Amino acid sequence: AVDGARSRLAFCEQCGRRMIVQVSPDGWWAKCSRHGVVARSTRPQVASTLCDLSSADSSAHRDRDRATTAGVSVLVGVVWAFLAPAEHLLVVSEGRGVALTGESLHQFDASAVFIWLALIVGVLSAVAAWLARLSRGPYALGGLIVGSAAGAGLMALVGSGVTNLRFPTADNPAVGEIIARAPNIGTLLVLLFQPLAACVVTLVLAVLNPYDDLGVGDHPESGDSESGDPATEAEQTDDEVQPKLP
Repeated sequence: AVDGARSRLAFCEQCGRRMIVQVSPDGWWAKCSRHGVVARSTRPQVASTLCDLSSADSSAHRDRDRATTAGVSVLVGVVWAFLAPAEHLLVVSEGRGVALTGESLHQFDASAVFIWLALIVGVLSAVAAWLARLSRGPYALGGLIVGSAAGAGLMALVGSGVTNLRFPTADNPAVGEIIARAPNIGTLLVLLFQPLAACVVTLVLAVLNPYDDLGVGDHPESGDSESGDPATEAEQTDDEVQPKLP
């Protein structure tokens, strides 16, 4: 019944143009760009049903975005494990090693690679979440930040596990032997870059959006603001510009 009401309210019965439907806790109204408000209802039951459906759709989108972000972060963690360079040490005594020339820089390289990958995942996840138009808003932003933070943690955890498998710890290496130490993220502060990037990108997209509701509802196109028909407006403009011959 609700789907049928949505399909009937999507277009004006008088001119066939697409209408703007606004749902509030105490009812709903439908507005045509030419004929104004053509339908209205204050039935709380219908309004609550539509709001429940919208909330369910938004919740499903948020859950899907969090799961997708976590899955992508795990894959990127594996990629980082193969890109991060290991640090090679020279064993000088039992339980003590010295980094070879230039090898100590690989600690910074591993952290830098992790940060760049986290930024990329954060930006892409924010754009993907923004494309889900019906779920835009503060709850979607909160879910994105939580999902990005969890994804960064999974990325570090899975990446560290893979690097330990690639470069296992040597047991009792001989003096003079060169061993490889598995790379690591260096500091937990690198986990903040992915949710920070997702938050910043979402805020920028929200600022650039011209609608108060961030485009969640249906809005008339720019050429359809008055008459709803760009061709009709063009014909009217031509009639006004060209003088009428007697």
